[in-house]
Amino acid sequence: MNTDSCHVQTTGQVVSNFRPCPSRADEFFHLALDLHRQEVADSAISLYLQAISLCPEHVDACFYLALLYRATGALAEAAFWFGRAHILLPDEAAIAYELGLVRYSLGQQQMAIEHFHKVLALDDTHWQAAYNLGAVHLAQGKPHEAIIAYHRAAQLNPQDSDIHFNLGLACKRAGRLEEARQSYLCAMEIAPDDAEVHYNLALVYKGLGSKDEAITSLEIAIGLRPEYGAAYGNLGVLYLDQNRVAEAITCYQRLIELDHNAVSARHILASLTGETTTVAPSSYIAELFDSFSAHFEERLLVDLEYRTPWELKSLLLAEHDGPSRFTRLLDLGCGTGLVGQVFQEISTWRAGVDLSAKMVEVAAAKKVYDELMVVEIVTFLEQEQESFDLIVAADVLIYVGELDRIFAALVRRLAKDGRILFSTEQMQMAGQGYQLRQSGRYAHAFSYIETVAARHGFQILNHHSADIRKEKGEWIAGDLYLLGFKDNVCNC
Repeated sequence: MNTDSCHVQTTGQVVSNFRPCPSRADEFFHLALDLHRQEVADSAISLYLQAISLCPEHVDACFYLALLYRATGALAEAAFWFGRAHILLPDEAAIAYELGLVRYSLGQQQMAIEHFHKVLALDDTHWQAAYNLGAVHLAQGKPHEAIIAYHRAAQLNPQDSDIHFNLGLACKRAGRLEEARQSYLCAMEIAPDDAEVHYNLALVYKGLGSKDEAITSLEIAIGLRPEYGAAYGNLGVLYLDQNRVAEAITCYQRLIELDHNAVSARHILASLTGETTTVAPSSYIAELFDSFSAHFEERLLVDLEYRTPWELKSLLLAEHDGPSRFTRLLDLGCGTGLVGQVFQEISTWRAGVDLSAKMVEVAAAKKVYDELMVVEIVTFLEQEQESFDLIVAADVLIYVGELDRIFAALVRRLAKDGRILFSTEQMQMAGQGYQLRQSGRYAHAFSYIETVAARHGFQILNHHSADIRKEKGEWIAGDLYLLGFKDNVCNC
């Protein structure tokens, strides 16, 4: 089975020729069929075409020629000859079905749907047509329609594990997790040794909040398939959620051995073993936030009680004699656009940059930014030519340890009299510099921020500590900073 896509099944039915043709045409057809079976494609095609030239209504020649073209990857030609056969025998379900399959393969989804519906109208026991009708609807992003089709296929052929697997996939995409769980359990009963069934069942359990069951299913999956990288990745996350650090370390070590998301795995492994690196890998950040994008704000604002953009705005406006409105705002790590919304009323023009394309897509829908870019923030700062009078980085520097490079880039992009706002996580123990925490994020000492800022010509104009979000029910202590140039001197 395939986790992300559906299987397409064919009947392998043979079409009978109901129309009389000259004996010479039949002779060419049978010679072609023998060569077809021997996989001598070019000669078989030539003979099929000769049969059709003698008898244009030779439906068997049209049908088998189409099958051969499809087998050789010539899908357009296959569609033409299946279509020709379908015109000759419009009530033959096997022809309509094969035509639907090739239309699907060509990306002609609506035409495929029409043919599969016709097959089911001609033969209401044709479970393969119902199955592949579900596959097309799922490819169209219509999981509810896919569910209806897969249910029909399951009623017609209840012992096919692929049907239940894909029904589970459709239910999961529709957000119908309990139904997805039942479908995967049916698939597991039929195919108990299928690692992908256990893996996808684990993802549903995780979505339902049944973490112990998710762990069990993932452990079964890797037992069945020891090289299953995606299962190790999800298992590592769940182990960490239960503070089973030693077992999580084993998962991330295995990911590195398998070279599956190894860059991200090395970063997490470093955080778990006490190593402090200089920056989180860009691929790790992009993958992390792409995976959160669908329900990011709901989780952040409701479950984690996140208020950092509002707190940063209050810090900015509390500055005595400081500006209260800004011409050009740059939102570094804009995510889903919370900063853009919060700062909209005090800024004229707003740009946002983020590594996560899915986050930027959500931000764009809010229509609060004049420009949005999917790019690494330091790369953007180093390449951008325009300056900004307000730069905000809410919960961004927590993914950067060593700050010299980003501060050097900020110097070039901040306008004279401009302001920089950002948040950090506090060091858990007294110390200097920065530290990679087990969460995969960095904490920074106040003294480190002060030193790096001064080294690049900035001064701290305002600062206060704050609880920036919850994690596992506990508040994370952080710091909020407002920076400007020392004595209004900049390298503009």
